[in-house]
Amino acid sequence: MNISNDENPSLLARIAQTKRPDLVVTIGYGDELPVFRHARALWQFYMCHFPGIEVIFVRWSDKLKRGEVMSDGHDLLVGIGDGFQGEAGYNNSGVWSQSENARWIYRQVLVQDYLLRTRDKPFFLYQTTITSVVDFRGLCTVLDHLAPVNCFAGPLGRLTAPEVFNGLTFVSGASALMSRDVLLRMRERYDPHHPFATVPNDIWQAAVLDDVPRQALPTFNFLKPRAPRADGAYLYQTAQWLVREGHYHFRIKTVAPEDAAARREDIDPWIMLRLMEAVLDSEHLPQATLALVDKVQRLADGGAGQPVAPRRAGALHTGPRDFAMNDNEIAYP
Repeated sequence: MNISNDENPSLLARIAQTKRPDLVVTIGYGDELPVFRHARALWQFYMCHFPGIEVIFVRWSDKLKRGEVMSDGHDLLVGIGDGFQGEAGYNNSGVWSQSENARWIYRQVLVQDYLLRTRDKPFFLYQTTITSVVDFRGLCTVLDHLAPVNCFAGPLGRLTAPEVFNGLTFVSGASALMSRDVLLRMRERYDPHHPFATVPNDIWQAAVLDDVPRQALPTFNFLKPRAPRADGAYLYQTAQWLVREGHYHFRIKTVAPEDAAARREDIDPWIMLRLMEAVLDSEHLPQATLALVDKVQRLADGGAGQPVAPRRAGALHTGPRDFAMNDNEIAYP
């Protein structure tokens, strides 16, 4: 840890005061890859510093009946029973098959149904990945400026193919914000037999929420391949700079499935740890986060900074960009 006993106890105390009663964070993981289990352990440590943020870790259980949802005090378990058999899973194939996509969407809908049944008041759901790092101070700053209804926000992408999805603007499943009323619409529109229920979950969300505008939000991706435990000081300093620039969501995915010579569990958790340390050593600058959000929103569809239409022809990001979105865009010293 790079936390100074002389300088930062008050910083950690202030970080621990981060609270958002109307926010629920869900993070799915499982045994598909060892990196997911290692990242879960890191999140266990990290969340000790954000006790005022409710984070729910979701995983399958073959001990529960299909569709049963319950907490074991550690994770929220979703029963799979004997369903979704047939195709090779992610742990065997390295890619998300159609059946794997259907499983993920099915689990997501069950978890969201559980949240809707156990919470009557309006709330925001934030979905992120187990191999992400989130500065919840920045996320809370963003929420201060979002309406608690009709909210579907996050890093945006746009599809050009296949034809049925041409022009569809989607919110990245690695960092997606939704309000309670939007979750209700998704639950009502879920049809496990529809072909859309076998596509990646962020594409499915975009397809069923065809009447909800999208709001662009920032993300930063660590994609560059690295050796195990490499570049620790550089990663720490880069992450501190990114926090000062207003970033709050960092996704780490440095090893592609086809790269059999490398293992994510040997690389990505070390990067996550450096980033977590950097967040806990850094002051949050609300105005920097709001300025970055404004830049991202103005970059989406050319300029006005308004919510983006669910479907629209043409490029999503237009105009000049003066901020980095991944570590391939940062010069290594």
